[in-house]
Amino acid sequence: MKKITLSLVLLLAALVGGCGGTGTTKFVHQEFDFSFVENIGVVPFENLSDSQGAGAQGTRYFINSLLSTDAFVVIEPGEVARSLESQGVVRTAQLTTEQIKAVGRDLGVQGLFMGTVSESASLRSGNTTVSVVTIVIRLVETETGATVWSATNSEDSSGFWSGLFGTGQKSRSEVMRKCIDGCLNTLLD
Repeated sequence: MKKITLSLVLLLAALVGGCGGTGTTKFVHQEFDFSFVENIGVVPFENLSDSQGAGAQGTRYFINSLLSTDAFVVIEPGEVARSLESQGVVRTAQLTTEQIKAVGRDLGVQGLFMGTVSESASLRSGNTTVSVVTIVIRLVETETGATVWSATNSEDSSGFWSGLFGTGQKSRSEVMRKCIDGCLNTLLD
């Protein structure tokens, strides 16, 4: 009887412990030399979710995570905004290759990070609320305008304890930071 109970507990832990996101999908240009990229700019993230301000929030979290890695020199967001404005850019998701090259020359950067928050929501699951975030981030090198790295990650606030007892939920901000870090880790591995 004890073996059956222990087996059931372990099976339940394995099933519930698997929650928390769908993982990260990444693309890395095989021939690109990433040691060439020293200075980068972060273009404000686009928001396709229903959550107002999720794009700006994602941009701030991404810049902070990027700075903490000390992998690149990050140009100040105000300088990036000034350069985008001088190019007449209204929607950052629609940057042309020529605009990417021009912004790169203007800022003196070898790469631009661009991102999209495609989902940022709180969903009801039984008697608990689960926060869900999906983000796509890519690095475009400014000499040719080609995408050299891209990652998509989805995370949610469910976990073992929250699934089992309905407690221990992470906030949407925590889920967004985890989602961004999951993307960034694929570049810095």
